[in-house]
Amino acid sequence: MKAGRFIVDTHVHAQRHAAGKKVRDSVAAANEDNKGVKVNPWRQLGANMPAMETYDNSERLLWDMGNYDIDMCVLLPAFGMSDALNAELVERHPDRFVAECGATDYRKACIAGEVEWSIKGACEALDKLLATGTYRGVGEAAPYMPVLPDGADPREGMVSSDEAVRNMMAMCDVVKQYDGVIFRTHSGCAMGYELGYHFGSLGPTNYNILLVHDLATAYPEVPIVINHGGIQAHWSEIFYDQCLQVAAAHDNVYLETGLWWSELYDKAVADPNIGPEKLIFGTDWGASIGCHSQPFGQPSSYFVQDRRSGPIRHQADYWGWGLRELTRVRMAQDDMNLILGGNAARLYKLQTPFSRIFRPTYLD
Repeated sequence: MKAGRFIVDTHVHAQRHAAGKKVRDSVAAANEDNKGVKVNPWRQLGANMPAMETYDNSERLLWDMGNYDIDMCVLLPAFGMSDALNAELVERHPDRFVAECGATDYRKACIAGEVEWSIKGACEALDKLLATGTYRGVGEAAPYMPVLPDGADPREGMVSSDEAVRNMMAMCDVVKQYDGVIFRTHSGCAMGYELGYHFGSLGPTNYNILLVHDLATAYPEVPIVINHGGIQAHWSEIFYDQCLQVAAAHDNVYLETGLWWSELYDKAVADPNIGPEKLIFGTDWGASIGCHSQPFGQPSSYFVQDRRSGPIRHQADYWGWGLRELTRVRMAQDDMNLILGGNAARLYKLQTPFSRIFRPTYLD
């Protein structure tokens, strides 16, 4: 039986990197430079992905959507992926995909040394993309952090938490000009890629979700989605609790839940200031994160990058796991339908087969 009437995954990567040879060569060079000291391939993968070209992986994506009865996906760019390619996929499959943008051409120009990154330049790039009407949001994570030329010391791009929030506010100033456009921020750590707290692509708001209070208060008209709801990708719940606190305090903050194991839904659904109305299903389909099993542990399985084993080569099965974890939760089906697709349909203004298939909420 299908898990819900209309299922939307709000966090999907339809592009993939041909990373194997690049990473192998990079690891070999790094090992030589370090005089034989072993370099973890995750480090080289994370360092090289932003400058890599990606390919269209939508054929595999559409096949998997059929396997799990996924009706629509929100396509997100990340780590060198292309806004333009996602736009092409939306044009080819308007009934299956919508897309968000991340100023990817501007970022690649900064990496290539063709332009020097500035928050003004990043905002202008986003404004130009949103003005086309093609994109429904800014994400995967808003591109508020400095982008340095390839080979530069990443510490040169360090910003304070104060500057990070001001950069994100500058982007919210752009977003609020467009009706219904979603602003996304990130939370959690995949454990393989090495990411700084105050430098790198994700920056301070990734590790201190409480900073989102400033954005939500200053821009109540902008819908804000926190990717992964604090769980990406590890067993620790430190960021999850922060996400609940922020979402409960603001009507415009939503939590994406796709990498939550079933027990995590209980507290959020029971919270009168969150409930199923503030949760949206989304995984990380297409990302290189495997699922770790520990049958007698808590949780019994979770998605994580295993530094001992190195990057996975197969297409991880996010939907089989994510849908199973959600459908184990005891709640009304009308509530589950909101999480699986109703809230996303409202936020992204999606065309559904019929009207009145989702119960009304106080946020409508």
